[in-house]
Amino acid sequence: MTLDELEFADAPLSYAQQSVWFLERRAGRTRYADPMTFRLVGELDATALRAGIEELVGRHEALRTSFPVVDGLPVQRVAARAEVPLPLTDLTSLPGAEREEAATRFLAEELRRPFDLAHGPVVRAVLLRIAPREHIVRITLHHLVSDAWSWWAVLLRELEQLYSAHLHGRASPLPPVPAQYRDFVRRQRDWLAGPAYPKQLAYWKEALADASPLPPLTLASTAPQQTEPPPRTRWLDIPQPLYERLRAAARRERATLYMVLLAAFTRVLRRYVNTDDILVATRGGYRTRAEFEKAVGFFVNLLPVRTQVPAAGDFRDLLHQVRGNLIGVYTHRDVPFERLGPDLGLWRPGFGSAVSVCVSFQTTPEVPPALEGLDVTPINHDPFSPYPLDLGFYEDGGTLRALLIHHPGQYDDTAAARLLDDLHHELDAAASWGDA
Repeated sequence: MTLDELEFADAPLSYAQQSVWFLERRAGRTRYADPMTFRLVGELDATALRAGIEELVGRHEALRTSFPVVDGLPVQRVAARAEVPLPLTDLTSLPGAEREEAATRFLAEELRRPFDLAHGPVVRAVLLRIAPREHIVRITLHHLVSDAWSWWAVLLRELEQLYSAHLHGRASPLPPVPAQYRDFVRRQRDWLAGPAYPKQLAYWKEALADASPLPPLTLASTAPQQTEPPPRTRWLDIPQPLYERLRAAARRERATLYMVLLAAFTRVLRRYVNTDDILVATRGGYRTRAEFEKAVGFFVNLLPVRTQVPAAGDFRDLLHQVRGNLIGVYTHRDVPFERLGPDLGLWRPGFGSAVSVCVSFQTTPEVPPALEGLDVTPINHDPFSPYPLDLGFYEDGGTLRALLIHHPGQYDDTAAARLLDDLHHELDAAASWGDA
């Protein structure tokens, strides 16, 4: 056995990784591709870009990980090194009007390419030439090794410095990564075997006693389809005056903006279900220790939030309940969602077994990489979610937007538009309540 093999011995998956791995295997295709796509205008040095991407892979073990099956279970296997080709597809021979269409088709097909999780790699990159001074680059990770923080706060920020260093023939200015994702997995396993786990589990046992998944919403929905159509997205831009009033309402009650938003959304959900007991999930992060802030990996945990929402009631009382719920949830967020089912006997483990609605709040600035000599703009794509309804609030640069991901096999475009319209009205009512 070589030193590299000793250093990178097989390791277990995190509990969040296990859920994604089993769901993808059951689906029989790649569902959890996590791409970043940017248009680059200017003098691109493709060699420096490829070298920067490869150095990212060298820095972060998660990007060199494969997931073979050993004795019936997936394990993490980290390669000592990995190359990342950056193949170039030149579209400049096409008439100008056809280039963008060809690029769109190419990127759509590229997104559907499967990952070979058993052998890797879990990262790939492609480059399109649209014009001599215009390119499109896409870097795609599998969600088993990435999350929003990994992209926006770590990888893209490091790529800025690495591209510049390779452009000028300098050594990397980046310090070593203080901790890797496998360090987190070891810490998670140790924590679950320690004295803190039963204490946190006791909180969840009380909070989720007699809990049931939220029933399907009585929105206009489509009939079940034999083939699963891809999810669709719909944005809601919160007007600036309303955004400021919502923030004022939060300050007035010593709450966060997300607490106000979640309280308003639970009220909307209550209109479409025949129960006061509203159970949704929110996304929490495991990056509670400083050494993991610069780590790349899947640090997301689902946190059930249970709220009693009467058909008629005071919004202030509801907000205070949501505030208390979220404080409790985040205080006990170290328990993996996947352990709640088997350890509490509530539901079988895995996404979708207890969650039909997921809500999240993101404040990580989505700033494209500043690559020297290039004008960089993002090209967005429709994200994937395994939940029938997935509502994300994005606060960035003094603005607030909501993104609803919905599965048309369960909720059609009309239903999604109606839900967001109701949310807009409810947010306005919440802000009006909070007006001084």
